[in-house]
Amino acid sequence: MAKGQRNTSKGQDVAGAERELKFEVPAAAWDGLRKEMKAAGAQAADLHAIYHDTADGLLARAKLSLRLRREHGHWVQTLKAPGGQVFERVEDEVPLGPVRRGKPPVLDPGRHTPRAAREALRQALGLDQDAAWPALPPAFEVKVRRHAVRVHAGRSVVELALDEGQVLAAGCSRPIRELELELVEGSMQDLLVLARQWRSRWRLCLSTASKAARGHLLVAGELYGPAVGASAPRLPDKPGMGEFAAAVLDACMDQVVGNAGEIAAGSQSEEHVHQLRVGIRRLRTALRELPGFAGERARREPILLEVFRALGERRDRSHVLQAVAPLVEAAGGKPLRIPRAFQEGADPADLVRADAFQDAVLGLILRAQQERSAAGGRVRKTVRSHLRELHEQVTQDGKRFPKLDQDRQHRVRKRLKRLRYLGEFAAPLYPAGAVRRSMARIKPAQDALGQFNDEIMAQGLFEELAQSDPDALFAVHWLQERRPAQAKACRKTLQRLAAARPFWEKA
Repeated sequence: MAKGQRNTSKGQDVAGAERELKFEVPAAAWDGLRKEMKAAGAQAADLHAIYHDTADGLLARAKLSLRLRREHGHWVQTLKAPGGQVFERVEDEVPLGPVRRGKPPVLDPGRHTPRAAREALRQALGLDQDAAWPALPPAFEVKVRRHAVRVHAGRSVVELALDEGQVLAAGCSRPIRELELELVEGSMQDLLVLARQWRSRWRLCLSTASKAARGHLLVAGELYGPAVGASAPRLPDKPGMGEFAAAVLDACMDQVVGNAGEIAAGSQSEEHVHQLRVGIRRLRTALRELPGFAGERARREPILLEVFRALGERRDRSHVLQAVAPLVEAAGGKPLRIPRAFQEGADPADLVRADAFQDAVLGLILRAQQERSAAGGRVRKTVRSHLRELHEQVTQDGKRFPKLDQDRQHRVRKRLKRLRYLGEFAAPLYPAGAVRRSMARIKPAQDALGQFNDEIMAQGLFEELAQSDPDALFAVHWLQERRPAQAKACRKTLQRLAAARPFWEKA
């Protein structure tokens, strides 16, 4: 629900939707951005929010937030839950009256009367329909000074809010410096166009970490949120091709932005890097395999590929060597000391903060919004043709996999990944059992080809390492001798894949 709009009706069935983009503001941009906001007529206000949850964080686990916030001399109770699209949140606000001296008002989950809000709360708390609401103690607080102004963007109205403050919990605190752009009325496309302008002007970095998420991390003693894995596209009933493509892009961007935001904030986690690479690969598959994206792919592929490869090189120099080295030692090789400098590559934070990557992300989110309203034909028929082609290419090359040169073997692996991802995109359109059985055939083949590729990469890295440590030559020779048998193992798994009828041929 847009700021300034309140849920005052009783018994309504649907809570409002909040559509908002959030950007981390770098220190170098802060003073200039604050001056621009003031010049635009932004008004300052002090906001104090108290977030509540169970002692074991049931609401946080369900990605819900429940807070009391003092704003403009009044208290408001707000519930937020995940929405149906990227950067959308379901929001229900209940005004509680003016601020008075003394303690804040008592939080009451029962104030949230829309059916969706009420059911989300009860499900998160494990409550039956008739069960009494439990006491939800304060978990943490957020105090910020906000400079906010509403501006016109196209045919829409957007509120810009520049926040500076801190999250506080159990005697600890973490700073907040961010710019939020929330759609008050109008279209998400106008919001995204405006957001790209502000991001470019001040070199901001897109983030999905809400204040609630930061508070829960502070309570848990964690610096960064968990890695975001792949999720199925959220499809409407009987989607058209435009709706299907938009939902696929949204699912890809959830994974890309969720992990890129944590990396930009400073995470060096291998899992964040790995899941970002997976997200980029899925996104590239969508742009390649879904109709109508040829131009978008031509514009975005260079930066997506640049970041993907740079992150992959870092992974090869850390994860791959660490995974293969024990196999080498078990075969009789000497333990190798791998210098830290040898494992380091480009800084992931620099990669995802780069203007080209940030602009590509926002551009693709905008394209998803545009695609949602586009006309489209039969989804199954369109996607099935692409799945058939990939499946045919993979299985035919799989029959002669050991005889293929290294480049063509690698091409089989890339096509198999695209087949898996496109199959996952299409999965909600087909019976779950058929999908599960069919995808179970793809995973062993992908694992085998992944191990095969990792050992090829490791061999090259051990050759490089052998220039300073001759003991690494054992690994080079052992991996070279092992390759023919590994190639035959890949062929075997690909033959099993070819023997099973895929799910897209059964409906």
